[in-house]
Amino acid sequence: MFERYLSALQYPRVGQLNIDDPKDFRSFVLWLEDQKIRFLPIDGREPMRKINAPEEWNRAYEKYKQDIRLPTHLKTKQEEVTWLLLYAIRLEYTDNADQYRSITGARKAEEQAKKTSVPEVLSTNPFDEFDFTSADFEDGSWKLAERLGIAYHPDHLLSLQAASKVISSAYNKEALKERVITGQPFPIEQGSGMGLETNQDLEQCARILRLLQIQNIRQLQTTINETIVAVQNVTADPRTDTSLGKVGMK
Repeated sequence: MFERYLSALQYPRVGQLNIDDPKDFRSFVLWLEDQKIRFLPIDGREPMRKINAPEEWNRAYEKYKQDIRLPTHLKTKQEEVTWLLLYAIRLEYTDNADQYRSITGARKAEEQAKKTSVPEVLSTNPFDEFDFTSADFEDGSWKLAERLGIAYHPDHLLSLQAASKVISSAYNKEALKERVITGQPFPIEQGSGMGLETNQDLEQCARILRLLQIQNIRQLQTTINETIVAVQNVTADPRTDTSLGKVGMK
């Protein structure tokens, strides 16, 4: 995702950016401000140029985030960088609106020429009228995910996909008939490890993937059992059907 955004902004080090590296992160934020965002006057960017002075740079960055109104619910560097990239792309379009508008117009003219020989089909799908890139739609997607207890993701469309999966699996008619079981969270830290103790993050991810795999296997076994029962009902010998049995004699 980052590489696509970086390419759109013509970042010179696409594929080399490591935002987990503090110096890389500071240099990239400075590049965005210098080349694309340009919120601060040139002399106001001096504190952010001190990428080798972490404490001073961090103070300047915290103030910078407040000045450009970066959302306070963003907690990780990945989330902040994604927001800054999208903000920069929005400014890039605003600065070159005429150029992009002409490209869009050319595409529409080409599409219109194709439509002249094809019967027009009017869509009755209300979602066709939605602007999936609008700020309101993004905000609504994140609020829905938060309401469903889904972890925040900087890509609102992925958050929406996750919400769709939760709703279709946990809020369908059959699922709602089942009694909700409450209790203590599964003790994921207990039990045998995955051999990745030297990296706690990887170890945690591996344990979670193992639990998900066990759940998938259980669901598969349940489906197999249901299929076997269904086949037996179809192929059963009527003479062994106990529902036809009688007691006593005429």
